[in-house]
Amino acid sequence: MKRFFFIFLTFLIATQALHAQTEVKGSVYDAGKQPMAGCSVWFLQADSIVAGCLTDEEGRFTLKGLAAGSYLCRVTMLGYKAAEQTFSLQQKVRLSAFTLQEDPTLLKEVTVTGDRRDVVKTAAGSMTYYLSERAKQSRTAYEALREIPKLQVDPVMNTIKMNGTSVLILIDGVKRPNYLQVLDPAMIESVEVVESPSARYMGAENVTQILNIHINRAKVRPYVNVNGWGRQSLNTNFGVYNVGAEIGNATSSLYLTTQQFYFKNDQTENSQHSVSGDLWQERYNNRSYNSHSYYVGLGGDRIFSDRHYGSFSLTYIANPMNSDYKKWGRVGYLSDGSSSDMTGWQQDESTFHSANAYLYYKYTIAPRHTLELTGNYAFSSSGSQNESNEVNDFFSNYGYMKTDNRRHSAQLDVDYTKVFNNRYVLTAGSNTSFAATNLDNLADNLPIFDYDRWQEYLYVGFNNNSSADKFKYNFSVGMDMRVFRLNGIKRHYVEWVPAASLAYTFNQTHSLALNYNHQRSEPSLATLNPHNMSTDSLYIQVGNPNLTPGRWDRIRLAYRLNYKKLFVEPFVQETFYWNLVTAVGSVEDNIYTNTYVNTGSFHVLNAGISINYNLPFGNLYGSSYFQKRYDKEMVFTPNNGAWVTNFSANFFYKQFSLNVNVGGQTATYDRNSKSKGAAWSNASLSWNLPKGWQVSVVGEGFIYPKLSYKTWVQQENYQSYGTRLMKDRNLRFLVGVTYTFRNKAERKQRQQKRFNSTDTEIQGM
Repeated sequence: MKRFFFIFLTFLIATQALHAQTEVKGSVYDAGKQPMAGCSVWFLQADSIVAGCLTDEEGRFTLKGLAAGSYLCRVTMLGYKAAEQTFSLQQKVRLSAFTLQEDPTLLKEVTVTGDRRDVVKTAAGSMTYYLSERAKQSRTAYEALREIPKLQVDPVMNTIKMNGTSVLILIDGVKRPNYLQVLDPAMIESVEVVESPSARYMGAENVTQILNIHINRAKVRPYVNVNGWGRQSLNTNFGVYNVGAEIGNATSSLYLTTQQFYFKNDQTENSQHSVSGDLWQERYNNRSYNSHSYYVGLGGDRIFSDRHYGSFSLTYIANPMNSDYKKWGRVGYLSDGSSSDMTGWQQDESTFHSANAYLYYKYTIAPRHTLELTGNYAFSSSGSQNESNEVNDFFSNYGYMKTDNRRHSAQLDVDYTKVFNNRYVLTAGSNTSFAATNLDNLADNLPIFDYDRWQEYLYVGFNNNSSADKFKYNFSVGMDMRVFRLNGIKRHYVEWVPAASLAYTFNQTHSLALNYNHQRSEPSLATLNPHNMSTDSLYIQVGNPNLTPGRWDRIRLAYRLNYKKLFVEPFVQETFYWNLVTAVGSVEDNIYTNTYVNTGSFHVLNAGISINYNLPFGNLYGSSYFQKRYDKEMVFTPNNGAWVTNFSANFFYKQFSLNVNVGGQTATYDRNSKSKGAAWSNASLSWNLPKGWQVSVVGEGFIYPKLSYKTWVQQENYQSYGTRLMKDRNLRFLVGVTYTFRNKAERKQRQQKRFNSTDTEIQGM
């Protein structure tokens, strides 16, 4: 790996030396000759935007790497008239100073000729995208974000995933839970997609992907944003409803969001065929599932002065659910060929409550020199009661379990950032956290399972993402110190957590990116708990309190082509896993016991491509990659490779819009198991009505109407094959209604606060 890094760096340095570098410089002032920070600077050819940048604290801008030719440079700022200059570029050009005059019409926003979606900004570890003017007129932020490549936005639940997995969502680099529910899309300045976070985000939360949304706060008159939406299935088995409101002005905001969803009599058919020692079983069941979830969130922020900024959020979640199973099947013995019919039932009930509080403070010591403090406290409790019974001619299988689980956690983050010469960024900080978990199995006399964790995480990083250099880098390293206490037994671990990202932009069209991350994989509570959590007397499920954290190293190389409306990114990625927690099983007296050990050491190769094309009336995005696991202990070999494919399309015409999403994975593999799921698909057709109303129809499962799953497990003296068919989540149609209100009071320009100049992008920091 060191050799690979050396070759890559040598290549970049040599390439930079061999190519003449063009450079455009300039400065922007207001009518009072004061420098203007945060102005948008656009470079156009034939009325099309080919590049863009922002002015710094001194009102200056620099752009390198433009192709030689004639350009129009346009400078815009909300509340000011645009200024323009034409120039011819060969090598280096310094433009005359721009002077922006206030717009007497007050904040009638300047419309820039060209499509901002075609401007993609590359940094080491991240990429920044811009929304179209059409997207900014969307009724919700989720609807607007559909046109950002790599994001998968669920049109039913309004959730966001990236590359198929969950993503940390930040607003101007700050956690503001559920704020997207009330955010006015017109306020979105840019969207930063971070696929390789620095060590700063690898503490207690172990973040692997970040979506950072920068908003424009240039308004002083009070504003009100109200948003309400609902999705209801035609068979009334499912519904989700959300209401949110925000009030604010140039310095303060306060928002409240509420959400409720439910499943009613959701039907699932399950089957399992297994052989455990001498005993074979064919089991079938129908499950009826009921669930309700309630969410309430309160948050806000305030700019106290140019130097002081704070925000807070409070959230509460409640989720009661229950399931009823009707069981039947056959059991028998291989040795004598005897068998018997089996009947049974099962009832599961559970409740979950969670309360979280965040408090954030940012102190701007000097321009581009900040200190951030983040505090978090969370409490959660869950209880469950499970009872099952199965009867056949050979034995009766009855089980009962009742548990109570409580968890307290607290965290304090201290983050320091210093920008030198508007080029280099130094970051350093600490993450201190504590969590205490108590799991009590009330149905037996076993002692309470106590699990406490103390963690001190220190990090430091350095990057030049704020520069206009073609070659950008982001290096960081963290030191993770953890102490665990499990049932009175203490263990401690110390581990280094390095991360590195490199990006080289040849010109506005071509760039290369190389990323490396080291992460830890901490055992979950379920894998550590030594108590049996199964109500089936023929199947025992216990954890292993002696488990240790696993780890993995990932390296990713990508080439990026951004040509006008087309963005293409082929990539190759290798991930090495060490000492991961792995499920293992054994059979004794025909009873199968499943537990966990640290034996997972293997590597996975991913290779694929993603493509985005911007249309005048929408955009198309698709990605596909091949994934193969190399593991000597794999049971399902040699065919353990899989294709993962995702496709989305967004179209709009006048007041109508259509969003289509399709995706699937041919198979997933673990050491002793294999799973297959059906392709998923959804489509949403929306019609914008007057006075803030929108109606929509959502269809799910139209590509593959049977939402089914298959699983194979094979271990010594045990093997099984199971299926699951979600009957009520197959081809399903929902009706949606959305209402938005934005007050019509004109907005007045204010001088931007200094702290805003440093939180435009986190740039992988």
